Amino acid sequence: MTLAHEQFATLLALAGALIPAGEREPAADAVLANGYWVDRGFAAEPGLEPVVARICDRVRGQDPSTVLRNLSEDQPADFEALTTLVAGAYYMAPAVRVAIGYPGQVPRPAGLTEALDDLEEELIAPLLAGEPRYRPTPHVAGESSV
Repeated sequence: MTLAHEQFATLLALAGALIPAGEREPAADAVLANGYWVDRGFAAEPGLEPVVARICDRVRGQDPSTVLRNLSEDQPADFEALTTLVAGAYYMAPAVRVAIGYPGQVPRPAGLTEALDDLEEELIAPLLAGEPRYRPTPHVAGESSV
């Protein structure tokens, strides 16, 4: 974890206020408490880390709900960075995906069978035959053809 202990504690407080526990979903502070998904979020969007660290330093000890409201009104770019990290890290967590009924995308590398399927479905065949890649815009009665 690259955030200092105090910064991380502030981030967890903000995350809990941003995404509280729902009927079936856990609160963000509980999901992100071990730091793993926060680190994954920073790895996915490295530019968020210095912004989130700066926010956490600036608002440490303040009421999280008030901080979120003030950020959203006065510093929308900071609010967007914070919510991008928290929401992204939260929804990467398997426990959350299970709770919302979304297990995630199944990795499926493209291979020859996919290319053959595309040919069979006539997605690539028109291109190989030199046919137009788009349909011309139809002329509508009463419009000028200029």
